[in-house]
Amino acid sequence: MNYKKYLDTQIKKIESNLNSRINNNNFEFFYNCINDFIENDKEEFVEAFTEFGMQFENKYHISGILQKIFYVRSETNIVQFSKHSDSENFKKLLDAYYWLNMAFIKGYKENQELKGEFFQDTVFASFLAYSFYPQALEGTLDYLYAEYNESLKNESEKIAPEKRKYDKYYGYADVFQLLQSLISNDYHNSFKEMLKVSTDISYEFIINNYLSEDPNIVNEVLEKMAVFHINNKGESYLDTFNHDCWKIFPLEMISILMARKRKGLSNEGISHPLILNFLPFIFEVESLPKDELTKKLEHKIV
Repeated sequence: MNYKKYLDTQIKKIESNLNSRINNNNFEFFYNCINDFIENDKEEFVEAFTEFGMQFENKYHISGILQKIFYVRSETNIVQFSKHSDSENFKKLLDAYYWLNMAFIKGYKENQELKGEFFQDTVFASFLAYSFYPQALEGTLDYLYAEYNESLKNESEKIAPEKRKYDKYYGYADVFQLLQSLISNDYHNSFKEMLKVSTDISYEFIINNYLSEDPNIVNEVLEKMAVFHINNKGESYLDTFNHDCWKIFPLEMISILMARKRKGLSNEGISHPLILNFLPFIFEVESLPKDELTKKLEHKIV
């Protein structure tokens, strides 16, 4: 597979998304909201604007503001990292993605749904927390469980089997099964009540072999993950890779390498073109977040 072509295409899409996002949103207003939240505990905001000579208002909760800024920060830092792949830009990239975790955590605490985010988005945010922000994992999983209860739990009772979504969409039968494998020792009681499904055949191999001591087998695991990653087009909110931010930054692949390291297994000789640019830095980061604004938000939320 031409992984370089895939990554180049994704970068171009990210750049296009970023330009459109900047042109169609008032991020000065959003950052003023963030500062008002940090300094004054304000959580509800109104943006007034004029269109066609008429006055309109957009109302936001702070969790929605965090979500808005997550996209522009993550896209900005993906583009920057693609141009200058170094340790500092990698940390900035991680901190940018962390804003979605904080949006989920704040949304859960205030019973606020993040529109446009779905079950699989909570799974990828959980991979990020597992790998780099363990202090936010439990809070991120709280939102994951809430999203599960809202979207999936009652499907078995309400929908005919051939129309159920949880066994083939939302990443439930693939990346979510991997997430369960990664963290089940600490969260077994939470997961045992969730719907059981047949794991995707590629992910069944992945889950059974990502802790192998044979680097050739682990590289085969990464290749299967990469093929699944690329073949999942993400053209619908139902698809596993429903947002471009998950396509360009394969957190599911990075997470298994972090798991291996924590279990004392060697990652020497293990690599893949889809994560090659990130590999020099994933084991170097510690004590995140680094960004001062992100630190202040974490102190308020997490």
